Parts: sequence; structure tokens; C-alpha cells
Amino acid sequence: MAQSEPRFAHSPLRLVVSAGLTIGLVIMGDSLLYNLLPLEAAGLGISLPLVGILLSANRIVRLASNAWMSAVFERFGPRLPFIAAAALGLATTLVYGAGWGAAAFLAARLGWGIAWSALRQGGYQAVWTDGSDVKGRHMGLVWGIVRMGSAISVVAGGFLRDRFGYNVAVWAVACAGVLGIPVALSMRWPASQRATRAPNGAPASGWGEAFRDRRRRLILAAGLADSLFEGVIVSTASLFLAGVLGSANGALDIGIGLGTLGGMLLAVRWTSDLIFGPAFGALSDRLGQPRTAVLLSCALLAATGGAAAARGLAAALGMALMFVIGAGLNIVLGTLANGLALRAERPHLFVGVYTTATDAGLALGPIVAYAVGGASRLPALYVAIVLLITLAVIAFRRAGR
Repeated sequence: MAQSEPRFAHSPLRLVVSAGLTIGLVIMGDSLLYNLLPLEAAGLGISLPLVGILLSANRIVRLASNAWMSAVFERFGPRLPFIAAAALGLATTLVYGAGWGAAAFLAARLGWGIAWSALRQGGYQAVWTDGSDVKGRHMGLVWGIVRMGSAISVVAGGFLRDRFGYNVAVWAVACAGVLGIPVALSMRWPASQRATRAPNGAPASGWGEAFRDRRRRLILAAGLADSLFEGVIVSTASLFLAGVLGSANGALDIGIGLGTLGGMLLAVRWTSDLIFGPAFGALSDRLGQPRTAVLLSCALLAATGGAAAARGLAAALGMALMFVIGAGLNIVLGTLANGLALRAERPHLFVGVYTTATDAGLALGPIVAYAVGGASRLPALYVAIVLLITLAVIAFRRAGR
């Protein structure tokens, strides 16, 4: 049965902003963990290898949930699945601060993965509502708003952890996440995206369609490598800082705690989407997404090499530059995938395929990072992954000529 829909749809811009705001509020609990869990692992009775598994659990479950969530959106429309996902995402944050043990923590991470499959699908569909001449700008805007939520979470949460402890930080971001529910309830999706009867074929059939086209195969490879890089650096930022600046406890020479500094560095990644995302999107609309992707991947390779060779605060500044460039590349690759999806027979399913490929990289990132053996080996790992990204992006551009 078709779901109940509001009579009048929001404008494309308002829909994009509302989708981004909902996701940005609900994601705050997840973002906080990437800063605090590596620092709080000992106190929570969690080993570093287990930290990698917990930070990857939500991504591993998405390897399955992306495909069927795409089918859910295709069958029922975006409204009810998007609202349900926002509520589930908020519930997982509450579990992080409840102190119910490792099993509940793991279950919450799996629940967040399922919620994120739906929230991200809603973000892509919000971008579909406007013309192709502004899709880069709208893609940058929606994820910019999302990452502003992440930035506020890691900075404010890191400060609260340093001053008042882990539990206070978690409950504070959970309170902020509650605000995402009324925003999701207020959204009015266009009639063209409401419930439809899906064509025959399992959700997994999207993989067959994706692999029949060379450009789709290459964008999947580029997205996989790019997300692997993000999974590595986001989950190791505080560990990297501890290696180049000091221990995980106490204040640094610059007068702030490592939790606060780690949060500030991660905030560069998240705020880059908001501050530079629309500009990167507009640049890609002007120059073309393939050319922009090549330029950004080469710039990222140069920045990563510089950060790998630096020491002290210079290395931290180098990582900040990596986050800025990486944010732009992520937006451009997402825009390319969105454009290819609209030319597919079943666009929802190709979005599911692409997001599954990126989630595979994100899931592997923390596991690979914490398996290499410590902070001293991270720079070489960073450079190797960015080289793979650059090669995949160049191949994609050549395939389109």
C-alpha cells in the first residue's frame, strides 16, 4: 500500500537543506565515536583491534542493507523510510551512553549502519529533484550540512570529554540528535519520488547492471578506494596525533587536550563539506566532474606525501589539508555516481550499489589501519591508498573520452 504523503512538495533547495539537516543532527553520535573511542578504549575495556571492529561494524552491515534499503525506497517512497531511519539513528546514540555492555554497543553500531543506508539514500534522492546543471552544488550543500553536524559533535564532544568525561559528551550529542526527528517529519517529497511498483528482479540485480558498463565499474573502484582512505584517516586521526604530538592523556604543549585537538582536526574534515562543498560542487559543474576529480586526486596525493614527511604540528596541518581536498573529491565522486545512476534502468539500485562499494572501503578502513601495527606506519598507508584513488580517477576520465 502506498504511504501517506504531504499534498504539496517542498522546493528542491528546501528539500536538500531539510535532508541535510536531519542527517546532520542524527549523525552526531556516530561522528563522536571516531574521536573518543580510540582515546577511551582502555577505560571501556576495549582493545585497539576491537576498536577497529566496532568502528567498522556499521559499515559491514551496510554491505547488505544498502541494496534492500534502495528497494524499500523504490517500493514505498522516501518519506516513511527516512523518518524511521532518523528515529533508529537517534536510538543508537542513546545506547552509546547507556552502559549496557559490549554486546549492546555492537548491536547499536549495526543498527546505525542500517539507519545510515536509509538516510544516505534519502540524501541522494533529495538531490535528484533539481536539474543536472546544479546537481554538483546541491550535492555539496546536502553533505556540507551533514558534516557540520559531525564537526559540532567532535569539537563539542571532545571538549566535554576532556572537561566532564565520556558519558556527558555522549548524552549531550544525543540531546542534539533529538531535533532531527521533527525536521524529518516536516519534509514534503515530490510526487515523482513517492511509492511505486518496483520492476521484477532482486535488489542484487543492480550489481549486474553496474558491471556491464565500464564507467560504472570505474566509479565503483574510485569510490571504494576513496572511502577506504577516509575510513583509515578518520579512524586514526587521534592516534596519528598521539604519535606526533604526545600521549592520549593530559594537556599538550599548546595548552589543550588531545581529545579537543583530535576533535578540531576531524572538524576540519566535516566543516570542509559545508564551507568548501558547494564551491567544489560548483567548480565541478563548470569544469566537468571527471576533470575536477583528476585535479583533486592529484592534489590529494601531493598533500598526503607532504603530511607523511612532516613532523609535529606541521604533520597535523598537513592532515588538515588532506581532509579539505578529500572532502571535495568525495563530493565530486558522489556527483558522478549520481549522474550515472540517473541514466541506469533502476536508479535506486545503482545508488545502492555505489554506496555499498563505498561502505566496503569505509568498513575496511579502521580494520586495515589498526592492523598495520601503530602510528609509525600510517603515513605509508595513507600514500599508498591515495595513489590507488588517483589511478582509478584517471582511468574513469579516459573511459569517457
